Amino acid sequence: MALHVIVGAGPVGRTVARQLAERGEQVRIITRSGSGPEHPAIERVKADATDADRLSELTTGATVLYNCANPPYHRWPIDWPPLADAMLSAAKATDAVLAITGNLYGYGPVDGPMTEDLPLAATTRKGQVRAKMWNDAVAAGVRVTEARASDYVGPGAASVFSAVILPAMAKGRTARMPADIDLPHTFTYTLDTARTLVTLARDLHGGSSRSAGGPR
Repeated sequence: MALHVIVGAGPVGRTVARQLAERGEQVRIITRSGSGPEHPAIERVKADATDADRLSELTTGATVLYNCANPPYHRWPIDWPPLADAMLSAAKATDAVLAITGNLYGYGPVDGPMTEDLPLAATTRKGQVRAKMWNDAVAAGVRVTEARASDYVGPGAASVFSAVILPAMAKGRTARMPADIDLPHTFTYTLDTARTLVTLARDLHGGSSRSAGGPR
C-alpha cells in the first residue's frame, strides 16, 4: 500500500482520491479547508500548499504528488506561481512523481486539432502561466507527467456544457451556446481525467517525463 498525496479537492482531486482509496492505496488530500471525500483510507489535511516546507513534510514517503488544485481563472498569474513552485519543491525533496492536472491553455492558437506533440506557444497570460508550469517542472529534472483536458463534463464539472447546455436539454428547452456550434470541440469527462492521471503517474514510477492531451 503506497502513499499518494493530492493537493486540491475539486472534481478531479476528489475522484483521484476515491479511485486510489478503492484500490487499497493510502491517500492524503490537502486543502486550505481540510475538505475532501470521506473514506477510511483517505486522510484529509488542512494546510497551505504554497508552504513548500510544510508540503514537503506532508509528501515525505509518498509515491506520487498530484496537483489537482485549480485557483480561480482571474487569479492564475498570482496564485499559480507560488503553488506550482511549492509542489515542484516538494516533489524534488521527496522524489515523488509529480502528476499535474493540466488543460489546453498552454498550446495557444492553433489551426487544427490539439495534440500532445504541439509546442506550448501560448499568447495569453493564463496560457503562459500553464506553459511555464510544465516547462519549469521538466527543467527541474523531477519525474513529472501531465494529463491535459478540455472543457469538463461529468460529476462536479463547471463548463459551458454542464452549466448551460445540459440544464436546458434536461428541461427540453433550446440550448444556446456562446460559440460556433459547427466547430468540432472535445469535452473531457472528469472521471476519465482522474483515471488518466492515476495511470500516467503509475506508469512513470520507473519512467521519464511525459504528457498526455486529447485533441480538441
